[in-house]
Amino acid sequence: MVLSALAVVYINTEETLAQGAQQMAAAYQVWDIDSYSVGKSIAYSLANSLIMVTVICLMTFVIVLLYRNNCMKCLIGYMIVCSTTLLGFLGGHMYWVAIQIYRLPVDKFSYYLVLWNFAVVGVLAVFMGAVVPKYITQGYLIATSVILAWHLDYFDEYTTWCLLFMLALYDLCAVLTPCGPLKALVKLMSREDAPDMPGLLYEAELPEEAKRPGLSNSSSTKYQGSGENETTLTEIPLAVARVYSLPVKGIPHRNKDIFGKNDTKGKASKAPLLESRDGPLVPEDPTEKQLRASVLVQMPENGGKIERHRQNRRTVYLEKDRYGEAKRVLWVNTKGKVYAEASDGKDFEETNTIRLGLGDFIFYSVLVAKAAQYSFTTFAACVLVILTGLGSTLVLLSVFHHALPALPISICLGIFFYIFTRVFIEPWVEEVLTNPYYV
Repeated sequence: MVLSALAVVYINTEETLAQGAQQMAAAYQVWDIDSYSVGKSIAYSLANSLIMVTVICLMTFVIVLLYRNNCMKCLIGYMIVCSTTLLGFLGGHMYWVAIQIYRLPVDKFSYYLVLWNFAVVGVLAVFMGAVVPKYITQGYLIATSVILAWHLDYFDEYTTWCLLFMLALYDLCAVLTPCGPLKALVKLMSREDAPDMPGLLYEAELPEEAKRPGLSNSSSTKYQGSGENETTLTEIPLAVARVYSLPVKGIPHRNKDIFGKNDTKGKASKAPLLESRDGPLVPEDPTEKQLRASVLVQMPENGGKIERHRQNRRTVYLEKDRYGEAKRVLWVNTKGKVYAEASDGKDFEETNTIRLGLGDFIFYSVLVAKAAQYSFTTFAACVLVILTGLGSTLVLLSVFHHALPALPISICLGIFFYIFTRVFIEPWVEEVLTNPYYV
């Protein structure tokens, strides 16, 4: 956010701002708002913003459709082209404006060589993150946000704030409503066999002091039996449960359709595997899809446990003995067969991370940069309230334990405090600075 604000303030002139606003209006706005009153300008800005958000929504549905039908080559190819265009052309435009303003001594050959290397290395860092240091990937994602925020801030003031408000409402609907495209995308990406989707999320590791002791990467839940005792269940694929003859106690709600109507309706099952008092939990001869699907099993008391991890961009299951020592690592292939190899448990990726959608980064930066164009006071206020809103979202995330929209709280707070600071606090600060007060 700070880098975006600095870029908008220092890599611009009145001429470039006017020219950029004219180009953005011609490319994205249906109604021109320059010749209208304040009320009509806001109304037309909301209409323009609604059209842009509708296009974003439709494109998101297209991404969900491609991802659901496993058209990953088409989807990744499209994203690579977009990323190359953004880093190469939009980044090159930003670089060219900086050269013109500060009269940097750069020849054409060096200019294009820098852009070529910047774009190519950026695409490799974002889409081949496994072979590139993580800090380089994070740096390029930040650079992407800054470049795009710099261009989006060419929108006039009315359109910018209306667009941010409409995006906050869209984010709320897209993530929380049953038919929301982002909700569908998150659900698809949460599957065990879901392919990776690079370039959409910014991921950062939590500090060591933020990690809770004893927190494993296994998926477990509290299971209420017919009595009053609660038992901790572990979520693993059915294929792994069959290998160890573990009793299936339930099926996650998202997998009920895979196993049909065979569930215990919350009742406990003390019968052997594949049987219950209300009928079979899972079929005796499961399909390949059912073998890969997760079920809830009860691990032996004072026995070992099975933890879910990410290793080399795939989901694996680490078996540990009763003393917590790693024994072997298991994984399930597309045919539902279980493979195992010895492991010391040291080669697993850390999953104690926080992920934020790159679009959230971009629109946070747009808001802060637009506030910085007015004054430092509005800039500081917007930075603080956006961080406050993000912190509030993280608190809610720890409570609800599922994906939440990161824009609504921060953007609404940012818009409110921008107006409040500009109308009330800024005049008061100027009055205090220009007139001496004695106590």
